[in-house]
Amino acid sequence: MRYVDIHELERNSNWQQRANKALDKLRKEIENAELAAQLSGENVAVARKKAIADGLQKKSSQKIWKDLASKLGDLSNYKCWYSESKNSGSDKDVDHFRPKGSVAEDPDHEGYWWLAFDWLNYRYSCTWCNQRRVDIENCTDGGKWDHFPLGLGSFRAKKERDDYSDEDVELLDPIDPHDWKLLTFRSDGQPTPAKPEGTREHCRAKASIWFYHLDRREFVKDRRDLAGRVQRLIQYMEILRMQITQPKMRQLYKDQEKELLRIINKKSEYSSAALAYARAEIYKSECGHQVKRDWLEEILNSNP
Repeated sequence: MRYVDIHELERNSNWQQRANKALDKLRKEIENAELAAQLSGENVAVARKKAIADGLQKKSSQKIWKDLASKLGDLSNYKCWYSESKNSGSDKDVDHFRPKGSVAEDPDHEGYWWLAFDWLNYRYSCTWCNQRRVDIENCTDGGKWDHFPLGLGSFRAKKERDDYSDEDVELLDPIDPHDWKLLTFRSDGQPTPAKPEGTREHCRAKASIWFYHLDRREFVKDRRDLAGRVQRLIQYMEILRMQITQPKMRQLYKDQEKELLRIINKKSEYSSAALAYARAEIYKSECGHQVKRDWLEEILNSNP
């Protein structure tokens, strides 16, 4: 996961007008269903939920968020915002960060339907992260689906007038500039919380690993391969630095430096893992002593 500035999303006034119109239409459909249930003596809550589900399943409604899929993907070079994988074999979804039709943690919740047409609630996601999957062979499961857990005792917005910004959100959010830093990665490719056990940050990262299925086999293998690639690249750069006074060696070193910068660039696949692996190489063991690669630290600090 890397920070995505969703405010860079391109959308025209026509899209916003369509979104506003779709929300107004859904509000009216819910109101009519509620009124009809009251008049007929039927269960109002059931009628409201049905109207919401029917309204959101309409192709005209789904087209609103699907029309932004490509532009959302463009913000991350078409990587999934949760896993940073491009996995071309997986379709990409426009995930509603706050689920639009129901909330798995609260069966009575109608879903955050009033945010269904709000672009700030959209996240570009691969199906592996967004839909429930069970990997029996590798004993992993996950996928966000309709889950939206909150911290213990947190307020949860249930109506349109409620301020959802008061919620203590459990899941790490790629549009939060700080959340992506709460995850790190082991050299075997496994994701792990960056903060110590017992902290709120640790709990959020641990929950996110499961809900986003970040320990899925394909993700882990790709990161493990990347760890070896980063290590070999840095070791080669170190050898070249010893001969950097020679023009040819200097040029070779610069080529490798550019490659490292490409790998850790936020637009590259698994760039947060690459950054973690590069930082792990700042210190090396030499003749039983820990030696610091100041040159590497300088590169990484100047290109966060």
